[in-house]
Amino acid sequence: SEAPPMPLASPARRSARSRNTRRSVRLVELFASLAITAGGIGTIIAVGLIFVFLAWVVRPLFDSPGVLGAERFQVDDSQVPFQVGVDEDRLLSWTLGRDGSLELHSLESGARIDLRQPFEGSTLTSASFSLGGEDAVFGFADGTARGAKVAFRTAFREEADIPEDLRGIAYGASTIFDGGILDRTAIGQLRHTTLDFELEEPLETGDDSAVVRIDHVVTPSGLSLVTLQESGALRVSRERRKRNLLTGKVTKSLRHAELVSSTGEGSEDQPATPMAPGDVLAVRIGGLGQHVYVIGRDGATHHWDLRSFSEPRLYEELDLLADPEGQLTAVEFVTGRQTLVVGDSWGRLTTWFPARIGDPDGEPLLRKVAEFESGDAEVLAIAAAPRSRLIAASFGSGRIALYQSTLASRLLGIDGDEPLRSLTIPPKGDALIGRGAGKVVSWEIDPKHPEANLTALFTPLWYEGYEGPSHVWQSSSASDDFEPKLGLIPLIFGTLKATLYSLLFGAPLAILAAIYTSEFLSPKLRSSIKSTVELMASLPSVVLGFIGALVIAPFVQEVLPAVMAAFLTVPLTLLAGAYLWQLLPPHLALRWAGWQRFLAIGLSLPIGVFTAIGVGPLLERLVFSGDVTAWLGGQQGVAWGGWFFLLLPLAGLAMAFVGALVFSPWLRERSVDWDRSQLARVDGLSFLGAILATMAVAAATAFALQSLGLDPRGGVVATYVQRNALIVGFVMGFAIVPIIYTLAEDALSEVPVALREGSLGAGATRWQTAVRIVIPFAMSGIFSALMIGLGRAVGETMIVLMAAGNTPIMEWNIFNGFRTLSANIAVELPEAVEGSAHYRTLFLAALVLFGLTFVLNTLAELVRRHFRSRFKAL
Repeated sequence: SEAPPMPLASPARRSARSRNTRRSVRLVELFASLAITAGGIGTIIAVGLIFVFLAWVVRPLFDSPGVLGAERFQVDDSQVPFQVGVDEDRLLSWTLGRDGSLELHSLESGARIDLRQPFEGSTLTSASFSLGGEDAVFGFADGTARGAKVAFRTAFREEADIPEDLRGIAYGASTIFDGGILDRTAIGQLRHTTLDFELEEPLETGDDSAVVRIDHVVTPSGLSLVTLQESGALRVSRERRKRNLLTGKVTKSLRHAELVSSTGEGSEDQPATPMAPGDVLAVRIGGLGQHVYVIGRDGATHHWDLRSFSEPRLYEELDLLADPEGQLTAVEFVTGRQTLVVGDSWGRLTTWFPARIGDPDGEPLLRKVAEFESGDAEVLAIAAAPRSRLIAASFGSGRIALYQSTLASRLLGIDGDEPLRSLTIPPKGDALIGRGAGKVVSWEIDPKHPEANLTALFTPLWYEGYEGPSHVWQSSSASDDFEPKLGLIPLIFGTLKATLYSLLFGAPLAILAAIYTSEFLSPKLRSSIKSTVELMASLPSVVLGFIGALVIAPFVQEVLPAVMAAFLTVPLTLLAGAYLWQLLPPHLALRWAGWQRFLAIGLSLPIGVFTAIGVGPLLERLVFSGDVTAWLGGQQGVAWGGWFFLLLPLAGLAMAFVGALVFSPWLRERSVDWDRSQLARVDGLSFLGAILATMAVAAATAFALQSLGLDPRGGVVATYVQRNALIVGFVMGFAIVPIIYTLAEDALSEVPVALREGSLGAGATRWQTAVRIVIPFAMSGIFSALMIGLGRAVGETMIVLMAAGNTPIMEWNIFNGFRTLSANIAVELPEAVEGSAHYRTLFLAALVLFGLTFVLNTLAELVRRHFRSRFKAL
């Protein structure tokens, strides 16, 4: 039996159901609108918080240094000491007096702890200390010298070993105990700091007269010593130490070389300097013992080369004093013993170090690097920090100033009560200790991060060992003597270089592929081809970097001539195939317009590659004198070959432009009655003529540039390095092709069909329609695709980290490497000390990368809106 019909809903019920549906739709729309709005606002807030966090970490880089406090205490001795030493925690201080006494003080209370006489029976006449004071050499009136170790020792004591009245010492407090200072650390340990003074055996200098000036440096092979004696003799002594591997006994031997200057051929040798010993302010031995400077009070300086110890050579005499009416009053080395800081009676401070200027193979002559802001009275004392480039100067007016030597900038000034004749900077660089007439003054300072201000980050500086001011990034080294180089310009340059070369490879390939698939490829193949290209985006960048570094880079180095030839043969093969396709009969060309033509295009690529393999060696012999790597390194060949290869693309574009303006109009006028085969043959002949003309123009221009003395080596081409910009351009270009291709193809496909049909109906070809109608209409989308690809390239890390060589140099050479901002952050941030200048500079690099991306995206959006507004009416 049939089921009874369902009763129809009443109008009231249908109306209620409709209202409920509309209400549900409105609620869903409201929820979706709120969710989208919240997501957008949340994204903006998240990006803003990232910017705020980066700025918050970076901000201390630009804080001003300051004085946190000062302590003063009186001492019995009012003489100017040889040296004052301070431990890292500024608890214990020692002073070596002119009478040879060694005095220990508590820096907290000023109380004397100990008074020693380490040189009993000898008269101390001169002393030399390493920065930090741990190594010392002393000169005596009998002409001998003695080395010493002056080092602070730290031991942790048990509570039971400490008297009961000292066990309750609190954190941050200290007291005198057992010839040293006892304090409690932050984790509750009792720490005992003492001073060890170990005097070594005497060293004979070869002269019995008093040693009036002395300096030394400790090298891995032993001690190097320079002495100026009362007799006027200037000698250099070099110690060699050999350890017996069986017994462990160390045998020391000492060699001497007297520094003399020849007065002319056939004349007797004269003393190294015509100055009397009393007129010599200081003798200094620089570096690892390669340079000796004899510096007179009148500024006259003799610079000796000791690289050949058996034949020391005076090869420079100069004046360190700008004003002949003044006098030099203080000289000190900056850490590393390369840079001399010189002070004079007018209050001027200048820095000098050996440099080769204009000739990389020339002699490293002493050059004035910078002049500091002048003081208001004579310079009494100069002190250098043991672990940084901080220097301090005391002036006759009582003023103290703190400087950064690399930047030649004054960090802070302190007004003292009276002149201080001695200055010391503790190892941590967090204090200044001054010694005056019967008093010691200690200032606690916070120098902040002077090595990473805007000048150091973004302007060229003259670093030790360089020929002149340069942009350099070198953030670390194996020793405390290192001069930090935190210039961000090489990293920004590397980022832009990587982006440029990757876009040069990837952007044209992606855009042309998008135009072909959207306008010329059959619909059946379009979806599969697009899906395949989009799958390329799924490859991890670390895999691409790994393949680029370990597979592609070595392979390209082995077949470099073929790779260079491929840049010519592959495009020419594709063009030749296009001209040959035109020779097909019309019915075959129409029948094979689908997958057959696509297959023919695909076959052109391997043909071009195999052609490059055969042409590469011939190109290397004819253009690069048989060895392209040696030619790039400047070892052989002339400039013509490089100019010819580089000018071929430009000459080809010039011929294409001339052909479009001159030959094409002439051909159109005469080919009105020609059939398709005649046009194809003439086009093919014109293509061959254009190739010959391109080669002739490139060759002639290359000869002209060579005759003018111009050489491309040293510019965009130079010495070949295995991991270079060419490899990165190929691999990273391969990585950005999918994203540019997909977005550009989508933009082209969204052009209304009516515009295409109207153009084709008016008689335009498909190529004319694509170039004059479709591409201008889709320009905003194409430009957005390029900008997104650019952002992808700017922020890429792993590919450039693995395949670019990771060297922060500023060269446009396509065959050399670079370092980008993102790769530098990835490499160095895990090893950076939290809160250090290096650490904060890496965050600044991230902030610069953030700002660079923001600016590029903003400009891209403005340009995109401009193009969009032009076609808004359509």
